[in-house]
Amino acid sequence: MQDHVLKRIDDLISRGNAAARSQSPQDYWMKDVVEAQSWFSSAANAIHQVAPPGSFYMAELKRIVEHEQLNGGFPISSIKKLLGLLQSVQHEAQAGLLVKLEDQVVALAFDDFLDHATQYHKAGKLKEAAVLGSAVLEDTIKRIARKSEIAVNGMSLEPLIDELTKRSVFTQVKAKRLKSYAAVRNHALHAEWEKLDIRDVGAQLSGLRELLDEHLWR
Repeated sequence: MQDHVLKRIDDLISRGNAAARSQSPQDYWMKDVVEAQSWFSSAANAIHQVAPPGSFYMAELKRIVEHEQLNGGFPISSIKKLLGLLQSVQHEAQAGLLVKLEDQVVALAFDDFLDHATQYHKAGKLKEAAVLGSAVLEDTIKRIARKSEIAVNGMSLEPLIDELTKRSVFTQVKAKRLKSYAAVRNHALHAEWEKLDIRDVGAQLSGLRELLDEHLWR
């Protein structure tokens, strides 16, 4: 995760701790509503930016920010709960676990895409299968490249595959196979349906399952 994001979370935790300490043990509501609103919004936004959709963190964030008492102010307990959630997110992010969780959420969605693509393939719907498979291929290769700190902007699939091979993320054999999948993707992208073969699309779909298992699920 990028250093500036972790630095922002660290700053918010320091600010939240200072705000909580400024209250007396007898207080129920935060006295400075403007500061509480500012911090609460920033902390919630930071969690939203780094926590994967569908994760525990997003569900817990929703529960905290939708508490009915927030309609009348900011209970100290709500501030502390959000502060605790933010600290947990920080620890997970520093350990790289949020990135891994995000990969698994994405892999689950891609699995669904590939299920649909496989059904199209079995039904002989070449175009539909190729388009879905190609979308998964492109996003997955770029996601793997980002994990390897490779800038993906403006780069096509083959140069990315070459760069990942140089860094030993892919073997030469794997790279050759991925480039054949990229060729299927290029034909689908340019609607060159006459250049597509049902067997090549099938090989692409099977290979993508393997790619997800090796690089996103683990």
